[in-house]
Amino acid sequence: MLPRIPSIYRGILTLVGITLLLFMLLMQGNRPDTVRLRRLQIQNEVMGRVQIPDEFGMEKSTANIRTTQRTTKETVRHQNIETRNIVNPHNFSYLKNPVNICSGKDIYMITYIHTSPKNFHKRQTIRSTWGDKRLLEQYKTKIVFVMGRVEDTKVMNKLDLENAHYGDIVQEDFLDSYKNLTYKGIAALKWISNYCNNTVFTLKTDDDILVNIFKLVKHLKEIVEFQLGRKNLILCNQWLRMAVLRDKNSKWYIPKEDFSPDYFPPYCSGSAFVLSTDMTSRMYNASLYEKFFWVDDYYITGILPSHIKVKQKRLNEAYILNGRVVYDKLVNDTKNQLMFFHVPKLNTIFSMWRLIKQRLKMHIQEEFTWSPVVSPDTVV
Repeated sequence: MLPRIPSIYRGILTLVGITLLLFMLLMQGNRPDTVRLRRLQIQNEVMGRVQIPDEFGMEKSTANIRTTQRTTKETVRHQNIETRNIVNPHNFSYLKNPVNICSGKDIYMITYIHTSPKNFHKRQTIRSTWGDKRLLEQYKTKIVFVMGRVEDTKVMNKLDLENAHYGDIVQEDFLDSYKNLTYKGIAALKWISNYCNNTVFTLKTDDDILVNIFKLVKHLKEIVEFQLGRKNLILCNQWLRMAVLRDKNSKWYIPKEDFSPDYFPPYCSGSAFVLSTDMTSRMYNASLYEKFFWVDDYYITGILPSHIKVKQKRLNEAYILNGRVVYDKLVNDTKNQLMFFHVPKLNTIFSMWRLIKQRLKMHIQEEFTWSPVVSPDTVV
């Protein structure tokens, strides 16, 4: 038998054994792989992940987490920089917003018309001629009138009744004035981006423009789509080297401090132009980072397309903008190439519209009123 060990020695041996066991456990816990695994577990729990990868996937997963964290920080920083760089926020509220005009429908084109709240007769003339709802439905086209507000409560109340009947008015709460036309253009781009971006094309006109809608849709379907496609398009009456007016007596006077060059870069007549609808959201987003400039034609069709690096396509031969000769030009348009007419007088619009419809009817009759040639050998 072994000699009996005194109790004091047994206690010392037990204490040494416990110490050695704790030391071994501590060393095991401080191994690099174990530390990384625990750190990864904590990161996964923070990131919302519950699965712990195996030993072979540990380094890759850790790298992915670091990449995700770095990407998230860069994205947030980029968004903050973009927000700080906004120089033209369009923070106006809607007074009238026909949100359902383009919802759930196969629509080829949305037309928006710059108008003033007081121009009731001009809007009604359009609704009675080329903007007739029944006609536009045949061409899968919708129409809205875009405007700001005025201080005249009678006009605003009358506008409420008009909108209750037709439901085709987009109105924001900026003051409707000549120097605020750029706001009107941005309002239209924003509205289409949010509520009518399911169309192929977007047509913009003023409320004193007559559109040969028959010719326009035919041209878009048979020429534009075939040659240019449906994206990155702005078709218009393009101005080249348009002089900047320095005459202080002109309503278009622009001082040097507002615009230093003596000639504008290329831009479009704002009377009427056609966009592929993908352009509306891109142009609206660009407007946030381009300083406000009150010459709306140049801002909307010059500055914004330049910002997104899209050039205008010339359609100048389709325009007659001289109101004094517009009727005669239509009468003599034997090639049937005119689409946009600036018509200051409402009565003239009705006369020209009748002429356009008569020509269309004659064209259809010529196209379809024929008899097939019957062969002598054909049994009838």
